[in-house]
Amino acid sequence: MAASKKILSIVVAAYNRGSMIDDCLKTFCDKRFIDDIEVIVVNDGSTDDTVKRAEKYCKKYPKSIKIIHQENAGAGAAVNNGIKHATGKYLRLVDGDDWVITTNLAKLVEELKNLDVDAVFTNYVSYHNVKKELLDPVKIIDMPTGKVFNFDEYWYRYNPPIRMHHSTFRTSIMKKHVKLDNGYYTDSQYVFYPTPYIKTAAYFDLDIYVYRVACAGQSISPEKMRTNRGRHYEILEHILQFYKESSPKLSPNVHHYLALQISGFIINHFDFILLAHEKHMARDVKKLFKMIQKKYPKIFKELKEDKKYRITLGGNAVLVHIFAFYLKQRYKHL
Repeated sequence: MAASKKILSIVVAAYNRGSMIDDCLKTFCDKRFIDDIEVIVVNDGSTDDTVKRAEKYCKKYPKSIKIIHQENAGAGAAVNNGIKHATGKYLRLVDGDDWVITTNLAKLVEELKNLDVDAVFTNYVSYHNVKKELLDPVKIIDMPTGKVFNFDEYWYRYNPPIRMHHSTFRTSIMKKHVKLDNGYYTDSQYVFYPTPYIKTAAYFDLDIYVYRVACAGQSISPEKMRTNRGRHYEILEHILQFYKESSPKLSPNVHHYLALQISGFIINHFDFILLAHEKHMARDVKKLFKMIQKKYPKIFKELKEDKKYRITLGGNAVLVHIFAFYLKQRYKHL
């Protein structure tokens, strides 16, 4: 693959996605942009027919789609491997069970050819795997469309919640500054870690990413969240360490943005604790909030504004148990 010709690298982490990988890869096979992109399928030690299916696309588009192999180490390690091999000017992730809207990706690729920014943001749409329907797109409200803007200035004004599904980053930033943990729940690291190095950005009102939800065994399923509570906390610890180390070099605006986004990850961990529904969950919630208050006061300031914190009065035992019951019922109907 000639690095000079590729505008976009797309890393597809895949572990036992044989039943879904075709849905993903076929959306990249379009003559309007196939020569401008590279798709790097990272096989994370699959034991099903994921590799066999992916190789069909590699043979048909050898200059644009390739597969690399690793022993099973988790999604984070697969993404790291993909970043290492990426040659495009820009990089984005697409999970092996998700896909893109081809027509809109064609439009984005054309826009990327005329850009020189550190980050590009677009919309995503969720697909309910049980109901077999697309849900409303998740847009970034108030972001100027089709214009290059100063990241620092814009984020201070609007503080939009950014997810992996929204994000395309300059590959050189990702190679130099981003290394994810192995395993699940590294999407937030992928979004947070480049932040100190983003100076310019652009947004296009295009629905690009299709995120499959309501799948059995998905990392955000209640069962996986109960099992992997400890793993999620490890990721939180590493994100907090990143925040601590980065803080001295952050502008006040970006510092505020990161504090707000990390408070959202902490509230997400709140769900992990409650879904585990262990005897001491109220104690664990209060312990978590007190730790943040003591060590990370700027994050705690944002945390206090979240409705889950306010509803449970920062970890009140009775209210935590009531909210845990509500949460379990809600997840049953997702």
